[in-house]
Amino acid sequence: MENPEVDFKIHRSVPVQITVLRGSNFKGSKVDNPMTYVRAEYNTFQLGDSGKMQVTDGEIEYNFTISFDCTFDGIQELDNLVHKPVILTVFEVLPKEKKKKEEKTLVLGQATVDLLPLVQGECKFTKTITIHPVGGAPLEQTISEETKDWAFRTETENEKKRVTWNIERRCFMEPEALLRLQKHIAESMYFAVEIKRVPFAPAVKAGGKSSKIDKTEEEGPTSFHGVAYVNMAPLLYPGVKRIRGAYPIFPFNEAEIFEKTKRRKSLHRDAPGLTGGSKGLSPHSKFSIIKIKDDKAMKDAYKKNSVIMKTLVTEHETEMSAAVNIDGDQYVEARSYIVLEFSLAKPLVQKRLREELVKRIAEIIPPRPLFPRRTGGADKAVSDYHNQIISVARVIMDEYQEMFGRKLVEGKLSQEYQDQEERKHKLIFELNTSGKYFAFKEQLKHAVVKIVREKYMQTVAFEDREQLQTFLNELYIYLVDQMHCCLHKLLQVDPPNPIPESFLDSAELKHFAKEAEMIKNFELANKYHLERLTRDKSNAEHWYDYGTFHLLLTDYAKAEECFREAVAVNQEHIYSLILCGILACLNDHCEDADSFFESARSFEPSSVLAWTIQGLFYESRDRTILSEMAFAEAKKLQTSAEALKRSLDEEFADKLKVTEVPAREPENDKKDNQTVLDVSDAVTHEPSIAQSVTTPPSLTTDMVSKSILSVSSKRRKSSIKEATKIIEVLEGSERKIGSTIDVPTVIQQDDAVPTPVHEQPPRETIHRHTRSIFMQAALFLLEVNALQFVSRALAHELIFTEIEPSSEYHVVLARLYIKQEEFGKAEECLAEAGRINHQNPDIWALLGHLSYMNENYTQAKEYYERTMCYVNDTFDMHVICLRLGSIYLQEDQIQSYKSAKSIYYFASQKAPSCLTWLGVGIACYRLNELTDAEDALCEANILCNNNAEVWGYLSLVCLKTGRKLEAEQTYKYAIKLSLENKLLLDEIHQLQKTLGFGNPAL
Repeated sequence: MENPEVDFKIHRSVPVQITVLRGSNFKGSKVDNPMTYVRAEYNTFQLGDSGKMQVTDGEIEYNFTISFDCTFDGIQELDNLVHKPVILTVFEVLPKEKKKKEEKTLVLGQATVDLLPLVQGECKFTKTITIHPVGGAPLEQTISEETKDWAFRTETENEKKRVTWNIERRCFMEPEALLRLQKHIAESMYFAVEIKRVPFAPAVKAGGKSSKIDKTEEEGPTSFHGVAYVNMAPLLYPGVKRIRGAYPIFPFNEAEIFEKTKRRKSLHRDAPGLTGGSKGLSPHSKFSIIKIKDDKAMKDAYKKNSVIMKTLVTEHETEMSAAVNIDGDQYVEARSYIVLEFSLAKPLVQKRLREELVKRIAEIIPPRPLFPRRTGGADKAVSDYHNQIISVARVIMDEYQEMFGRKLVEGKLSQEYQDQEERKHKLIFELNTSGKYFAFKEQLKHAVVKIVREKYMQTVAFEDREQLQTFLNELYIYLVDQMHCCLHKLLQVDPPNPIPESFLDSAELKHFAKEAEMIKNFELANKYHLERLTRDKSNAEHWYDYGTFHLLLTDYAKAEECFREAVAVNQEHIYSLILCGILACLNDHCEDADSFFESARSFEPSSVLAWTIQGLFYESRDRTILSEMAFAEAKKLQTSAEALKRSLDEEFADKLKVTEVPAREPENDKKDNQTVLDVSDAVTHEPSIAQSVTTPPSLTTDMVSKSILSVSSKRRKSSIKEATKIIEVLEGSERKIGSTIDVPTVIQQDDAVPTPVHEQPPRETIHRHTRSIFMQAALFLLEVNALQFVSRALAHELIFTEIEPSSEYHVVLARLYIKQEEFGKAEECLAEAGRINHQNPDIWALLGHLSYMNENYTQAKEYYERTMCYVNDTFDMHVICLRLGSIYLQEDQIQSYKSAKSIYYFASQKAPSCLTWLGVGIACYRLNELTDAEDALCEANILCNNNAEVWGYLSLVCLKTGRKLEAEQTYKYAIKLSLENKLLLDEIHQLQKTLGFGNPAL
């Protein structure tokens, strides 16, 4: 059959032909091979009956064709094709009874032919459809016998109080209708679905003469009037075509409907019938309906009145009753709900494909391929020059051997200067006259040109003769030096030792950079970031960290450049895409920002952070529906992640329960381990900051001294590393840069003898899974210094919290104020946080930072010591150790030096750096522990050899140990690196004058 294009202007009619080919698995009510025929109807009109055919072995050939015309006079006919099927009813012709002229018929079942493929562009299709039984029909008995779960499903649906619908209402929507739908959803997200109870008349059984079906609904007041509110906003989400949910039913209330849907009138109208909107009747439904517009009316098989819940989708104004809806309140009491599903053939808002996003990001930031190893670069040019020099040298040596080799063998070759000059002139003359000299020049010419182009990048002629001469002089010197290197290799002269590569990896350099940022030494932090980039420019993480550093400096242009470089290197670097979007949003480049955020989501769909920050962006642009969509998806992902984590934790806990107890170790092993435990006391015991509460000052410092001295007296440079390895083995921990720093375990004392203490479990600040999506976003934005979006995330956190804000909320807000240098507001937030939960260590850490920045070191010391006493760690324990140690050193007391030594050594075990080992070295020097001081200062010098204070204190150690040469060398380096600590410099000068050496100027 054909389906030509529809032209509404000329109202062309299109014929639609339907052919029923055959039937299978038929069984009659009384006989196995009954006489049957098929009746077709469409849009309440009967299309015709097939001939009466006999079933043979359950099979029958109908070859019955019917047709009807579709006149596209407006959109109504298309809508009919979409939602009204062709109904095929199979009748069984019963044998004639005596004394009766008319044949009796019985309905075997019904099937529906969906005409939607014709609307979708198909001109011809073949389909096998199932005949659904009518209540009490023979087919129903056959299916119930063959289907094993039919009895179970029947029992469930009969015993549970529910209503099941078999109705699907399709609707064809023109582009204008789609726009109106989108506008309506945007203005009012909720659609009201009204539900009522309507008296329903019993149907008449099919058979005999057919007549028009009686009116199904009797006149009478409606009862149990309820309404369900369906949030249609998800249909405006990009790519969403279907929504489905269980919506609670509320009593019908006109004021509430107006508040949610902005409609004052009910959508109530009478239901004309059920088959008009049915896609097909399920074999598991409670009822079936047959409606035929003919003289012989078919009656439905209903035994009692039914309750119909109707969804009303067109507006019809009716008067609302002012009486109280008592019946409707029962919906709330029974917690009734209705399950509804809305689906579209295509989404209202198209979702950009991943390929489109990749293309868009590539247009904004062109991807940069990894830097290839150039085979024709400067190194290759120099290498080629070396090869040519060696080749020429060997030819010259062969020529010299041919001319003077015999005399050399006979021992008659004079070594006088005049004889050597004479042989040189003869060799040059021979090379010139033979043409070999010119050949050598041509052989070297190409290699020299490559050096000029690749090494000096000079490709154009000089306009200034003076510049040309300067360049030639420089080139000549370079070529001669390289020639000497080649000849040294040719003559097997040992080359100088190569410069050893740095043992510091990228993670350690990042740790040093972050440490420098904490102490506000931005020049040093920039140096470490640039060193990471110099080592590997193709690493997106290096560019990303450098960009966050520039965000800290509020250099947004440079930060955006770094993030774009990261994306250019790796187009799927999620965090760089997010920060590119944030900076684009701040610059009012909203389209680019949307592309960045959506790309981050596309590359990592399970990222809670990406969804949350995109929601914050949508909200800043008043795109409420999209922001709610993003937040809902983020919460959904967070819930699933928490469920997975809980299941893994439970599984891990079950495994721990069945773990066997380790065997008792031999006595010999205990004695050996006792020596090792003496070394670990430096970390497993509490430093002096908690001594006022638990331990006398002498206990822990003595343990620290013993642990260091017992090892460092043997080997200076490797002693502390050895102790570190032993401690790590005992603790079962790994040495990781930037890891959380554990506070030492506090021990009690009884008669100066320490008692064994069980190891505390690893501590965290606050469990991550307890935080909302907005708090997670706020913490991330704080870490990367994107402060503009932090306030938006905290505003949502304030709304999200049902009760008063948590202590963590005030702490994060205080951190924001500190970064913005609004210290007064930060103190107010911390006071409120302390009122809610005074055991949060972050509160006291931030109060310590505020006091330290205000140079109130006494108060800062108290806050820091209180922070260290808590079981849980704070978020920046490393900087607390550095600042607390510096305060101890400033107090200039023996006990303070011991405390500083303990806290610095503790920091060095967890996150070693030049500053932590420098603190250990200074404390040991002040305690006159010169060997330990030198070991610690050497460790600091290895991690950073450009720290002037390290060289200064090394010079003091060398002066006190009487090493004149080393004292002078370390002093020279301290002066060369511009030692700015005037007190230290004066101390060095005073000691040099006292001892009489160490300063070459004296």
